[in-house]
Amino acid sequence: MMNSVAATVSAPAYALAPGNESCFHCGLAMKDSGEFAIRFDGRMRPLCCAGCQAVAGTILDAGLEAYYRNRDTGGDENMQRARLTRARAGAGNGDLVQREVDALFNLNAVAADYVGEPDALTRSADLYIDGITCSACVWLAESALARVPGVTSVTVNQITHRASVRWQAGRTELGALRSALRRVGLDAQPATATARFTARRRQRRRATIELGVALLSMMQVMMFTVPLYFYDVAEVSSEARLLMGWAGLVLTLPVLLVSARSFFAGAWRDLRLGRISMDMPVALAILATFVSSTVSLHAGGNDLYFDSISMFVFLLLAARYLESSARESSLQLIERLTNAAPARAVRINGFPSDREQETVAASELGVGDIIRIATGEAVATDGVVVEGCGEFDESLLTGESRPVLRNVADALAGGSLNLGAPVLMRVTRIGEFTTVASLRRLTEQALAARPRFSEWTDRMSRWIAPLTLLLAGAAALAWWGIDPARSFPVAVAVLAVTCPCAFALAAPAAQALAITRLAREGLLISRSGTLEKIAVATDIVFDKTGTLTEGTLRVESVQALGTMAVDKIAAIAVALEAGSPHPIARAMSTLHWRDAMNTGIPFARDLAVENGAGVAGTVDGIHFRLGTRAFVESLVMRAPPTGITPDATLFLGTAGQWLAAIVLSDSLKADAAESLDALARSGLSAHILSGDRRDRVAKVADHLGVAADTIRAEQTPAQKLDYARALVAAQNTVIAVGDGINDAPLLGAAGVSIAIGNGADLTRLTADAVLLSPHLSPLVTARHVARRMQKIIRQNFAWAIAYNLIAVPLAMSGHVTPAWAATGMALSSLAVVINSLRLCKRSGSKWKF
Repeated sequence: MMNSVAATVSAPAYALAPGNESCFHCGLAMKDSGEFAIRFDGRMRPLCCAGCQAVAGTILDAGLEAYYRNRDTGGDENMQRARLTRARAGAGNGDLVQREVDALFNLNAVAADYVGEPDALTRSADLYIDGITCSACVWLAESALARVPGVTSVTVNQITHRASVRWQAGRTELGALRSALRRVGLDAQPATATARFTARRRQRRRATIELGVALLSMMQVMMFTVPLYFYDVAEVSSEARLLMGWAGLVLTLPVLLVSARSFFAGAWRDLRLGRISMDMPVALAILATFVSSTVSLHAGGNDLYFDSISMFVFLLLAARYLESSARESSLQLIERLTNAAPARAVRINGFPSDREQETVAASELGVGDIIRIATGEAVATDGVVVEGCGEFDESLLTGESRPVLRNVADALAGGSLNLGAPVLMRVTRIGEFTTVASLRRLTEQALAARPRFSEWTDRMSRWIAPLTLLLAGAAALAWWGIDPARSFPVAVAVLAVTCPCAFALAAPAAQALAITRLAREGLLISRSGTLEKIAVATDIVFDKTGTLTEGTLRVESVQALGTMAVDKIAAIAVALEAGSPHPIARAMSTLHWRDAMNTGIPFARDLAVENGAGVAGTVDGIHFRLGTRAFVESLVMRAPPTGITPDATLFLGTAGQWLAAIVLSDSLKADAAESLDALARSGLSAHILSGDRRDRVAKVADHLGVAADTIRAEQTPAQKLDYARALVAAQNTVIAVGDGINDAPLLGAAGVSIAIGNGADLTRLTADAVLLSPHLSPLVTARHVARRMQKIIRQNFAWAIAYNLIAVPLAMSGHVTPAWAATGMALSSLAVVINSLRLCKRSGSKWKF
């Protein structure tokens, strides 16, 4: 057994020196080397026997790399060695090995890598569960974990197969949670990236093999059985019929032993637990059909359904495979976010006086560190550019394929790709506080959220399986009195025709695909019910600055008020604002402004900033002020000259002299007008609430075609909140879009809150969705996708209900053969999944995930 898991760990401390090698697993001296080994940490590790090889592989498959990392530095080494010895001795007993693996999870030195501590009394962990196939499995996992003493909350995500568990410290341990899941037939390991990748690859390979075997068997069996459907029984000799029948039996055996194994395993698990899921009637239908066909073959009869078994299993597995592929598109988004940032970074020590470079693990970076991002390299974590200028590909975060220019003082998000010259960046966030980490959590939270139909469908799915068994039994009894020969085929048809999978997949499949599509286009849904509310919303409220506009000030014009040349004015203004993170300072340093200068930038001394007013400083021995009219006038000591442009934002002056009036502007987003027009056509009434001046807000509203009675200027956060509450009180469903901290009350009052991705942290954390794209078009897409999702969910439910209401009575009345029943059930699930996949299709374009 070879394991390909690679982790950065060291060999055990008690390993012998080269030449006297010890076993990587148990640490005992080896007599021979080379016969047994396992790949770990990028190289082959020697093992002393097949038992150690089997146990080491099990430990790594369980996601327990931390055991080999920490066994020599923490915990009771004697206890660990005793467990390893017992596990090796019982390597042939899988249950014993798994119990010892569970015990290893309880060691402090191991659990520390996987168990979080939200507070002093609570512990938490995320587990990846292998074996989930439907909503019934989710319910089973949640029930098993909830029954563990001390567990306070459990959430299992059907899309990602991730369980988030909280428990009281001291009352249970991580190993006990894993044991509880194994007792109900589910396997689990810590939800590390390596464990998820390994488990998903194993599941994909198993599913491909099962589907392939069923397909090959179905094609081969049909070659022998289809001729019997088209020829009269008298036209085919008994020897030929017997040969075709035995060929069908032999070719169906791989389906039972390989492809249908998961159905039998699920049915056996349910039988041991005293419950009934859909695996039970499926397994009974397959087994009963095979047994009846085999008996008929021995008796020389013609009621052979080997082809039906192969087709039934193939179509069921195809539906599962298609649903898994749809789910995989959602998981790929999470994996891209998880793996976006590189594992290593180049740290600059002693900046700016010294520039010694050191390559370190990204996990070792701290806030304030200076790192170098080379051309073609991804940004390791969040930060701010301190030197250099380059274009960065932020498509992973924003969905925008066009590179963006990042200059000094501009923020960089981890995972962005540097397409330009090398830059230096100061680290501002690390670990779980980075943009990528928060987006990953929001994505997982969104995919874990269940549509409002889910609880109803989950209950309905759990009742359908027992009801199916009762109906099959009732049909068998009824037909026994009418025609005993047809009793068994009718019962099998009832078992095979009923399809709760369509109910279970109707809402989750559509929601997962809708969320994934929107995330890829730059809108991240983070809370349950958001899409349903967007679909029925009546009003949409926008903040102006940073939401409808770019949020980045630029110099529009400079009006000289004295004899000083414009390029000299520019140089002084840039010098006064140099190094400040204020938006006005960034406007001063834009290329548009600096291109107008023919002189160099002087050095400003004695800088003093007055919040809300401006900045003062000395340049070439002269004291200047740059800021509001009142701030500069207090230095000039006289009123400004006449003829100043009314749009002037900033003034520059010195003692006794006005020097310049500067106009700053914030341009509308390129697609703002088009997006608001599309939203209006979809039935949304647009409103603008802004703290800016009335004339500026009115100008923006007029350009965007927003009615004058739905705009408000010079608004405080409290006034924005009152406006939103008034809309809600009038029975409107309100979508609010904003970016600043002052928008948080407005977003909280709305039915749906959408935060701008580069806005304030508080706004993003409390919002129902985050707009990562620099454009507003994802809002239009969200409205369209939300409405389509609602329509498709209703279609899925209508189809599932109609199918079962028609198919079950037909099967009970004997009008549906087992073969057609099997085909109908599988096609019913396929229809729901394929219908949901329409959400991934853009109008006029090919399929896109």
